[in-house]
Amino acid sequence: MDKAGFGILLDRIISLAVERSGGKLEAGDIGISLAIHERPLRAADPGPLSSVPSFSYRCDVPVYPASVVKLFCLHAFTAFEAMGRFTPDDEDRRAARAMITLSSNEATAFLMGRLTGAFDGPCLDDDALTEWLRARHGVQNWLTGLRRPEFRDINVLHATYEDSPYGCAYQARSRSPGNRLTARACLALMHDIARGAAASPAWMMELMDRSRERRAFAETGIPPEGDQVRGFLGEGMPESTLLWSKAGHTSWTRHDLVYAETAPGPSFVACVMTDSRWSAADTTLFPDIGRLIHEAVLEDGHDLA
Repeated sequence: MDKAGFGILLDRIISLAVERSGGKLEAGDIGISLAIHERPLRAADPGPLSSVPSFSYRCDVPVYPASVVKLFCLHAFTAFEAMGRFTPDDEDRRAARAMITLSSNEATAFLMGRLTGAFDGPCLDDDALTEWLRARHGVQNWLTGLRRPEFRDINVLHATYEDSPYGCAYQARSRSPGNRLTARACLALMHDIARGAAASPAWMMELMDRSRERRAFAETGIPPEGDQVRGFLGEGMPESTLLWSKAGHTSWTRHDLVYAETAPGPSFVACVMTDSRWSAADTTLFPDIGRLIHEAVLEDGHDLA
């Protein structure tokens, strides 16, 4: 795909979004990043994202990431273990599995405490809260220290919650910026995991494998617990396309980060982020965006062949 080809795809996506939403989801509410490969990324490492062609729209605009931030938490989990900074036990691994496969908020809060030493708890006085916040910045400080341009302007500071944080985690919201990610940062992380350049990539890919959810839905017609396919990009892709992903959803956001391997051979990493109450409530647009991206990838692969 060249710049013109991505422009055509982008026009299709934005036109669909505006038409479907009646103008409630506009071009300025969407961020997209995409990287396409001739072969499965897992089998042929092309190097870091900076060394391969990628295409983006509003990719550097930081937005509230919802549960996509959980993949960055998992990234810290595996990296801290590899560095000897963190020694996980079976309960930590159980929590990590729930955090990604089921998108568990409870597991995420537990692991943010384990990784930083700053656990959720009751309200604290000013001095104690300052110390708590200093510790809680452990994951963010590590990400900043990597000095990756793709990770500029992101914040990975807080856990995720079903309705609201409580106690010191709630207090922290007035003293510390909220979580923020960009489509480019998400694309870069998934690209590294899929090509095997992150710590424990096989385990992380196992946790993001959506074949179980797709199989369960095909057999029962009922979305399984924690389903991250229905209502997201993967729903619009054929069953023959292998899918790994981490979705995010709140009452005002809907995001999806996927790595996909098509049956004909090309693979791609894509991140779509929307900041809109309309898209948060809608479950039809993202599958159609996934279909458009998938079709564009195969058209590009056909041209290459």
